[in-house]
Amino acid sequence: MREEFQTIIHRLRYVMSRCEQYIDEKGGEVPSGSSSLLEHINKISTIPDLGNVRNGCELFAGNTQLETLPECLADATQVFTSMYKFAKDCTALRFVPRLYTDHVTTFVYAFYGCTALEEIDGLLTDAATPLGECFHNCSSLVAINEPLTVSNLTSQMDTTFTGCANLEYLRFQGSLKVDTWLSGAPKLSLASLQSVIDSLADLNQEAVPTSKRIYFGAKNKAKLSTTQLASVTDKGWVLG
Repeated sequence: MREEFQTIIHRLRYVMSRCEQYIDEKGGEVPSGSSSLLEHINKISTIPDLGNVRNGCELFAGNTQLETLPECLADATQVFTSMYKFAKDCTALRFVPRLYTDHVTTFVYAFYGCTALEEIDGLLTDAATPLGECFHNCSSLVAINEPLTVSNLTSQMDTTFTGCANLEYLRFQGSLKVDTWLSGAPKLSLASLQSVIDSLADLNQEAVPTSKRIYFGAKNKAKLSTTQLASVTDKGWVLG
């Protein structure tokens, strides 16, 4: 009888550990060690099922309690086509995991006003046409770890990085063909600035040559050599 009782206890402990694992994987807060199995189950019932979410438009907008995005959101973002105001004014948000947003066409206001946000692991911007206001006033943001694809942008990035006073690490990939302002991110590293320069399209090779402007800002511009600045103008870009 005692052995059977111990077996039941062992199995219940296993069930509880699996509950804790599930809660953690879904981005929930695991109950304290003294919590009962019933409390764990009740906790699971409160975790939203993001598997049925099909659009990121205003998904977390205005949530001032959210500190990290649920890990399960990464799978849900694979079907998103919009991230409009996705986490706008989420003032407690500190970290964004890698999001598989390669079908998203608009990131306008996606992280606008996320003043506590420090790091974005990755955003897939392959299909993005505007990135307007995306990181506006992300004053604590230091790093966007994965490159932002800029090839399909059709709208200028004038306020995309406004107020990004602490942003140091940023990379572009693809061919940039829109007016761009980086003056709002004066702490960009030299490697980040070189990445932007490398992504600038050679406007002289366009079927209909156009003139585009790149605004590095005084502090960023001072980091660049004469050769680097010349490589910008040689591609037909105007230094703002």
